[in-house]
Amino acid sequence: MPKRTVTQRSFILGEVREDFLEAKDLELRQTSVRRGLNGRVAASRIITQRPGSLCMRTLGAARDVIELRPSSEEVFGLIVNDTSLQIIDISANVVATISGVAWSDAETVWVEPFRDVTLIGCPQGLFELIAPKNFVEVIFGSWRLDPFQFAEAAGGEIAQPYWSFRGDVKIQPSGLTGAITLTASKGIWTPAYVGQRVRYNFREIQITGYVSPTVVTGLVVSSLPPSFAVEVESAASFRVGDAVIGADTNFNGVVVAITGNFMAVVTTAFFDGPDVNEIITGPSGGSKVIGKGQRPPEASFLWDEPLFSPARGYPRAGVSAGGRLWLIDHPLVGDIIVASSVREINDFKVGAEDDDAIVRQVGDNQPRFLHAVNAGDLLLFSDRGTYYVNIRDGSLLTPSTFNAILFDKRSANGVKPRSVQDGVVFVEASGEEIAVALLDGNVYLKWSVRTVSTYHAHLIKTPVKLCGPSLLSTEPEKYLFVVNSDGTVAALSWFADFSAENVGFLPWQTQGSYLSFSPLFGGYWAIVDRTIAGVQTRFLEKMDGTILLDCAAPISQPETLTVNGAFLTVNGAALSVSMVAPLPFAGQTVRVYAGGYDLGDKAVEATATIPGSVDFPEGAYAGFNFQTRVLVWPQEFIESERAGLLKARVVQGSVSVQSTGLFQIRANKHTRTRGGYAFGDDLSIAPPLRTEVVRFPVTGVRDHPEIEIIKPGPTAFSVLAITQEIKF
Repeated sequence: MPKRTVTQRSFILGEVREDFLEAKDLELRQTSVRRGLNGRVAASRIITQRPGSLCMRTLGAARDVIELRPSSEEVFGLIVNDTSLQIIDISANVVATISGVAWSDAETVWVEPFRDVTLIGCPQGLFELIAPKNFVEVIFGSWRLDPFQFAEAAGGEIAQPYWSFRGDVKIQPSGLTGAITLTASKGIWTPAYVGQRVRYNFREIQITGYVSPTVVTGLVVSSLPPSFAVEVESAASFRVGDAVIGADTNFNGVVVAITGNFMAVVTTAFFDGPDVNEIITGPSGGSKVIGKGQRPPEASFLWDEPLFSPARGYPRAGVSAGGRLWLIDHPLVGDIIVASSVREINDFKVGAEDDDAIVRQVGDNQPRFLHAVNAGDLLLFSDRGTYYVNIRDGSLLTPSTFNAILFDKRSANGVKPRSVQDGVVFVEASGEEIAVALLDGNVYLKWSVRTVSTYHAHLIKTPVKLCGPSLLSTEPEKYLFVVNSDGTVAALSWFADFSAENVGFLPWQTQGSYLSFSPLFGGYWAIVDRTIAGVQTRFLEKMDGTILLDCAAPISQPETLTVNGAFLTVNGAALSVSMVAPLPFAGQTVRVYAGGYDLGDKAVEATATIPGSVDFPEGAYAGFNFQTRVLVWPQEFIESERAGLLKARVVQGSVSVQSTGLFQIRANKHTRTRGGYAFGDDLSIAPPLRTEVVRFPVTGVRDHPEIEIIKPGPTAFSVLAITQEIKF
């Protein structure tokens, strides 16, 4: 029988679905694996072990950590807890704690850094996290969490966004100035309105007291628009609800009642009212004014209230883009897009000027906008499609040029999308597919959406978090982490672009459950729940490619000796000794590793120390072991020029490894161990890492034979190529 060898040198697609077991003619099997675990695809398209992690600190109820850059020289991490905020430095030391926060569930909080402040939103309101700005503030001040304050407008009013939630209700003030009562035609008022402002014909009233569902008391901020009884030669061309305008005075008003040729008009502009003998016009025609008289304020439909308030709720997402702060996902008006002016992020004065704020309902079929992402253009992800607002070309975005364009009908779910190079990765509405919005085209760049998890759907298990790449990382590979609801992770890697042949996923597992990943301090940090001696403990961990265990903690640390506050010195150098450090694993069995030596499993005593640890080599650390496994697709068919596809049988294989320690080769039910010490090695030093090609026979199962390369313990591990020799 003739023989042939087939070598696989690229694993770029990672693990693909088991459904391809019989798809022996597909090229995708040549660049993927049947199963993988705790590996990553390097830039050279080989598979190597994933990084381990350093235990940085334990946490409370926190589920996320966000990077803050209050200045170009400063970087901090923000930990959002159920009852507090913590700011940490690069060593995870807490530099500030803010207690007494408004929320009680960290899951409901969103964070958006913007210029020199950080905006924090929750169902209880909007807040600004203020960092110390100079040395004096660092020494004598502290980080502050202040309520978000809208800018002041003319006449003591507030430049906040307003909205008409109840267009079916009229309100009537008892006067134009001072303390008044405000009566509604239906029961709409609640105690939550006290302290808020409403507008009657675009002038503000501060609500000071709640009387009943139809009556509240208030204080007029600036004089309210008067109402007029306007007599015209003929009212035949006018209807209730018409907006009218005076030809000479530019008087503006709204008709609220008509009796004969008398019209009750609520003023919106020019409070002196129309002039006698002036022509007043409406949508259907006009007539000459022959008389006028001021009336008490009329009940009017022309009123609105704060878009964001305790009575109506607050935005559940926000982003900075184009010099504006964008707020979306209002609990009651899901299709509304709100953008601040370009003057200040807290200035939401709406108008026709280019720098004014934008408050607009967008889209067909009333989409709910869930996420906004600054990706050069502003991308808006809704439950009824994906939109973009053009700001990439540097053109001025104004209220008149604002236009949200639907470019794909695929929708998103509640998991926050993440930016990746020229795209944005998001979870589709089904919760079981990962898609990416990308700029396509050579001349005219246009946005499109592409599903990237089709071949890897079994690894996507109702994601709860996406972690985008750390753009400041010095590593050549960039990854995106899909954190699943079952505590596993699907690590997404891509090369050149997001085409189907360049995107791969590999599953990660650990002792415990991953809750989130975050790009932080130029790397990746994870929050993980682990069971320690039967008790669930939450850890903040830093991913580190030089660490070979999870949640690793040093067993000893240098301690400088002092007497009465002075350093003990020898020949002018401070004297230090190695002190046994307490471990965060009391009562748990962990793995110990030091300088190339796998010291095996050790029990941590209740004193948080390991017996005999003083004799461990320098640099020893303890943590949780994780295996890396690579199960390749069997070569069971060979293409013959004369006979097409012929059934083949794998009889032998080889694996090429680089700088790898002890590893195992499983061929069907037979497992062989390679690496570690070999004949002639120096036993006084750690086992060497080897770059070699190891050959092995494949016996036993003929149909779908299994060839798996395994890293069983803490060591370096890289698979360059796997070769299968087949007979046919």
